[in-house]
Amino acid sequence: MTVFVPDMPDLIRATVDYLEQDLLPTLTGYQRFHTHVGVNVLHIVLRQLTQGEALQAQEWLRLRELLDSQDALAELNRQLADALDDGSLPLDAPGLVPHLRATLHGALQINNPQWTVGHEPTAA
Repeated sequence: MTVFVPDMPDLIRATVDYLEQDLLPTLTGYQRFHTHVGVNVLHIVLRQLTQGEALQAQEWLRLRELLDSQDALAELNRQLADALDDGSLPLDAPGLVPHLRATLHGALQINNPQWTVGHEPTAA
């Protein structure tokens, strides 16, 4: 027997639609504010589910080239922080500023895409 379970993004979208369209208009004050916060959290989760993997893959490729390493993303980020901290990677290293801009842009795309409108990452 096949069991149908909607995928996570569809479940989250359905929940957000209910909260925004049906519940939120009936609330005031404290309950309205906290429901709105919950809706925003669900939007972030949805963007992470739908965009996060691609953004991490892009970040990994940039770091791989920048640090000349095949390590996992978390390890590459640790290496980058260490290299910047100890000065072995100068702030004017080729590719560093574009990588940092692209990584920040990706994080903002997940957290609040409105902050990135008109601010595409550019080279240094």
